[in-house]
Amino acid sequence: DFKYIKKEALKRAIDNDICEEWAARINHTVNVDELLDMYIEGIDFSFSTEFLSNDFFRRNLKGHMEHKGIFLDDNPILENVKKIVCLGDSRLNLIGNQYLVSEVFLRDKTKAKIVAKDSAFIMVDIFDDVDLEVIANDSSKVCVNVYKGAKVSFKQLDDSYVKIVKKKTKTFK
Repeated sequence: DFKYIKKEALKRAIDNDICEEWAARINHTVNVDELLDMYIEGIDFSFSTEFLSNDFFRRNLKGHMEHKGIFLDDNPILENVKKIVCLGDSRLNLIGNQYLVSEVFLRDKTKAKIVAKDSAFIMVDIFDDVDLEVIANDSSKVCVNVYKGAKVSFKQLDDSYVKIVKKKTKTFK
């Protein structure tokens, strides 16, 4: 039930030193969608602390988070989604085309293939043991922040551009 989920999320966030403003925001959420929106909006805190563990998602939110673009141990095949978070042992296939602007966050043992076309712009952050393949076509642009342990391979075709930024840390700092 949502009251339990909110109470447990707030406790875990406070245990991980969330600021007072965000603790109050969590406390004032009225449904799961608002809580998931905050998880994505504060993805740096969410990933660096893992205050909501994969087990927490599995027990409480699986089946209620996918419409928000959050996937755990799942195999999403998506086109033109603006925000995506893949956790656990997920297998993502994403096509971004036209004028899409998208943010993708991949963690744990996720394997992903991203195909960018037309004038799409896709920003990707990969962590842990993620394995990402990027194929950029036309005049698309893809920027990948690669944190310690993650791997990326890419093909840059036509007038596309792929930028790889290797980070020295395991997660956001």
